[in-house]
Amino acid sequence: MSIVEAIVLAIVQGLTEFLPVSSSGHLILVRWLFGWEDPGLDFDVAVHIGTLAAILFAFRREVWSVLRGLREQRGDASTVDGLRPRRLTWLGLIGTIPIVIVGGLLYQTLEQELRDATSAGALLLVTGALIFVAEWRTRQASAPLALAQLDERRSLAIGLAQCLAVLPGVSRAGMCIVAAMSLGQSREAAARWAFWLSMPALAGAGVLAAASLIDDGGGVDVAPMAIGTVVSFATALVAIRALLWLVRGRSLLPFAGYCLIAGAAVLIARAAGG
Repeated sequence: MSIVEAIVLAIVQGLTEFLPVSSSGHLILVRWLFGWEDPGLDFDVAVHIGTLAAILFAFRREVWSVLRGLREQRGDASTVDGLRPRRLTWLGLIGTIPIVIVGGLLYQTLEQELRDATSAGALLLVTGALIFVAEWRTRQASAPLALAQLDERRSLAIGLAQCLAVLPGVSRAGMCIVAAMSLGQSREAAARWAFWLSMPALAGAGVLAAASLIDDGGGVDVAPMAIGTVVSFATALVAIRALLWLVRGRSLLPFAGYCLIAGAAVLIARAAGG
């Protein structure tokens, strides 16, 4: 794997992990466009470390407040996004259980069977259509709910929707946001909850990739791993800040349009023999 490939793929991973456009789908499409080989499990581990570090850094004050609140005897001295630390942790656990089960059972199988440009293009169309529907439903709602109004039922439903992201081309962040908005949450509340759920999801995905790497017993190419970690960290920070800015009174329709156009273009190219 060349240094140029590592930089390009890390940029793609970092920018698309937290935006509702599918990081796995874009990595597949970039490799298809340039004729590059799969970068390997060591690179997957590196970019997962980079993106996880980025979300922890971006939410460092909130994460620290939750940890501090959990250490206190009552655990409810302060709130984070309107939720008590123990309440936020409980809802996060409920929202994470589905992806732990589904990801652990199906991740490797689906990754191998659907890791091609045609599947990624088709699933980008699905992602775009769902974002469009969720945006339309939110505009029809008279009073979208704040994150403080999240309950167990909604968190479980959002966690189930997140499971669709095991399909390369379906956005994890996008499915969380779509589900939350469809259940009445505001854009900003939906995006922030998607960020909270991304922390255990990214950690779990990194552990799965690391375990597979150990099982394979292959050597580790240090330079691409280091570059992948640093570049994915930096670009993920940009994506996090961009999404938080966009959801404050703005629309997610540009993401829906992008996914629909990109997915259609890929399918047309594949049908033409590309």
